[in-house]
Amino acid sequence: MKRAVFERRVNMMSNASPPNKPAGRFRRYALRGIAGLALIAATAAFAVWGTAQWRLHTQWDANVTPLKVQPSASLVAEGERAFRVFGCWGCHHDAGNVLFEAPNGGRLVAPNISRRAADYSVVELVRLIRRGVKQDGTTAIVMPASELGRMSDQDVAAVVSYVRSLPERPDEVTSSTQWGPLGYIALASGKVDLSAAIAPTSDPPVVRPKEGEGEYLVSAICRGCHELDTAYDNGFGMKTPPLRAMVKAYSLDQFRHLMRTGEGAGGRDLGTMTRVAQTGFSYFTDGEIDAIHHYLNAS
Repeated sequence: MKRAVFERRVNMMSNASPPNKPAGRFRRYALRGIAGLALIAATAAFAVWGTAQWRLHTQWDANVTPLKVQPSASLVAEGERAFRVFGCWGCHHDAGNVLFEAPNGGRLVAPNISRRAADYSVVELVRLIRRGVKQDGTTAIVMPASELGRMSDQDVAAVVSYVRSLPERPDEVTSSTQWGPLGYIALASGKVDLSAAIAPTSDPPVVRPKEGEGEYLVSAICRGCHELDTAYDNGFGMKTPPLRAMVKAYSLDQFRHLMRTGEGAGGRDLGTMTRVAQTGFSYFTDGEIDAIHHYLNAS
């Protein structure tokens, strides 16, 4: 009996399939490869996140020269107009605004000026406008300091006077800026403008130049979205024509109409330009529009 059981076991063992050593080896290699790729991906993700955080939290040493024209109640009315023409309202609106939002990209929120301005001193507001540096020493994001940094003391003082006079309004946007994976990649790769990095370092004029006002306005306002002689592409879907060629296609009366209404030749809707003109450029004086037209046609 025992011998029969033993013989059956021997037969079963002899008939069993040998282990598939190549298949087992392949599985081990595959698992190791997957683990290696996962480690590389995690390392890359951490490097992107770390670089983005470093860019967001770097402290900027950006002292500013004190204004030679001081903010005052007499400048509030002009400051409200300047707040429009220099594009401040276009981003911040009356009480905050979502500038950008996309799946995996994140959300970029311009804060409620009526609430935040009270937290800043005059010097801190000037530094924010001219150097793109916030109260805590970190950079603002996509605030056009490369243009706003060219504003005269007179215009900066007017804007500061206005924003410090505003009554506090409830936030129109309750959410805050958030970064998604693609947003961190854009930050880490330098695709997102750090305002402190693009701000000019030279001191702008004390008052607007009477001769050359058109050049001053173009450099402090229009150059945020346009180049003078080449098309501009911000890399995020906004493409604009060269300023000189565009303006030369408009007579002075047609250019005034464009700046007041945002309507292009033939009544065309110009998208972003139409919205910017209606909410900002329509506050230009006739003299300012004429100066811009003259400069771009003469240069």
